[in-house]
Amino acid sequence: MADLKARVATPGIKPGVVVAVLLPLVAGYVAVFTYAMHNTSYSTWSALLVAPILVTVSLPVLLRFAKSEHDTRIGPILVTALVLKLAAAIPRYYMVAVMYETGDALRYDRVGAILRQHFQNLDFTVVQLGDSGSGSGTRFVEVVTGIIYTIIGPSIIGGFLFFSWLSFWGLFYFYRAFRVGVPDGDARRYALLLFFLPSMLFWPSSIGKEAWMTLALGITTYGCALLLARRRGASIYLAIGLAAVLVVRPHMALIVIAGLGLGYVLRARTTERAVKLSKIRTAFGLAVIGLGTMLVIRRVSQFFGIDDFNLDTATETLDYAGGQSSQGGSEFDSAGPSLRSLPMDVITVLFRPFAFEVDSLQALLAALEGTFLMMLFILSIPRLKGIPGRLRKQPYITYCVTYSILFCFIFSAFQNFGILARQRVLVFPMVLVLLALPLVTSESRRSRERRATHGRPITHYAAAARQ
Repeated sequence: MADLKARVATPGIKPGVVVAVLLPLVAGYVAVFTYAMHNTSYSTWSALLVAPILVTVSLPVLLRFAKSEHDTRIGPILVTALVLKLAAAIPRYYMVAVMYETGDALRYDRVGAILRQHFQNLDFTVVQLGDSGSGSGTRFVEVVTGIIYTIIGPSIIGGFLFFSWLSFWGLFYFYRAFRVGVPDGDARRYALLLFFLPSMLFWPSSIGKEAWMTLALGITTYGCALLLARRRGASIYLAIGLAAVLVVRPHMALIVIAGLGLGYVLRARTTERAVKLSKIRTAFGLAVIGLGTMLVIRRVSQFFGIDDFNLDTATETLDYAGGQSSQGGSEFDSAGPSLRSLPMDVITVLFRPFAFEVDSLQALLAALEGTFLMMLFILSIPRLKGIPGRLRKQPYITYCVTYSILFCFIFSAFQNFGILARQRVLVFPMVLVLLALPLVTSESRRSRERRATHGRPITHYAAAARQ
């Protein structure tokens, strides 16, 4: 009753105050926009047009979703994350186009502008994946860039903003997957880490595969969470997400399938479903996952140009990738992928470079973030203690753990800190799940033990035995 009175007594926001605040901002924006139109190129001033449109389109979706959340702070977090994600595209552009004047984004921009001319003339014959000596993943991103440029015009800054916007929605779906897969988890803690970790803000905010893969993996992971939680709509999200992953990096789809398959097999049977029906659905689900695995393996074989995908060819491919990554600086010595060195590989992929390995400002920032995450893992040991007991109860955690381990195993082949700093953003959303698990205390442990011994529900097996 006291809380109700306090809410009633709290004065609302006066319209006059809103107008007084927004009016100078709008006037300032119009002035800057007018100046930029007359003194800069379209590639520059178009950013002032693209960014507000992307925010305007996104806000209704975010605010509507926020209403379904119990924590009223999630809404402001999502809106702030969207604004910061778009803002991060500017320094990312500066790094690629001004500081280094090289990078895949410049190629995508150049080819995308050419494709735009064809698309405007309704000429789609140029859309041939694998054309022009480029891999299908690279060509696909070029085509996507051409489509975006057809919509917004040939603006590299606008392209950075659009791809950054796409990656934001990938993070949004990762958050939704967490809410489905770990409903009792610390959602606000996960949201703060997921949306505001510097790597997640910065690296997927450019024209390129990282932004697209963030979106694709986010949708795929949400589909996995729905399937593992026995929710509707899983097949739609899985089909769309896996297709988006396969066209760019099919080997990542193989990691997803492995995590999903293990989580599906180990998930606990619900007591409210008949045993026979559960067996039928499990068999059907495993058949679908098995079929998906075969399709993914076939796509991986085509992607790497190998006739038979097995352990030997996979090892040779990883070794070749490791050799390629030793070029361009920031390389380091490593034993490469192996089960014996797996613990160190996990540390390397997630946390390195260490402070004593820093040789540039970029490496220093990566080292600071890695140190922060390492300390956060140590402080989160009370949360991590609950992982073994949740692997079957919440199979989404099994998916995240499996994906993270396989990712670290594969990407340990890339012995280059610069490459790892960019690529690890594709595993952080799964790793951060472990840091947002509910706290495991002695009291909660005793409560679970009491429920297990005294309040255990009668299963269908027990009911059948009594009959």
